Amino acid sequence: MKRLLGIALLTLLSAQTIASEVAVLDFRAALLQSDAGQQAAQAPRQQVDQMKARLEQENRTLKDMVESLKRDELTLSSEEVTKRRSEVNQKQAQLRQMVSAMQQQAQQMEQRLIQDLTPRGEAALKEIIEERNIDAVISRQAAIYTNESVDITAELIDKLNKEK
Repeated sequence: MKRLLGIALLTLLSAQTIASEVAVLDFRAALLQSDAGQQAAQAPRQQVDQMKARLEQENRTLKDMVESLKRDELTLSSEEVTKRRSEVNQKQAQLRQMVSAMQQQAQQMEQRLIQDLTPRGEAALKEIIEERNIDAVISRQAAIYTNESVDITAELIDKLNKEK
């Protein structure tokens, strides 16, 4: 009798776990791919493009300095060669700092953008969770394998786009 009761309880518990609804979501991607995310990203994207253009200009200047040094190296005094190598090294260090600062600034802009969009995204996600009676939402990055049918990223993007 106890064994039969245990089997019935186990069957009931396993049926309950099977009935739970689990979804997978890439929240960051949904925010950035939504119309609001695309629109909000235009200004930061322009700033990043300007930073890239400036970086490319500085990189060309460095390349010209290196080519000039190679071309003139045999005709310059050793002091002048040392001086110009030092200038090249300084320019390279300056470029590395620029790259680092630009990457950091781009990451900060993206973080601000995501922070601004998060409340709308969370509200839309809550609606989806209630509509579909979802018990758990797992980050797509944390999942090892998922069936595409449980991914609600596109659904969240659609909901965000309809809210405007």
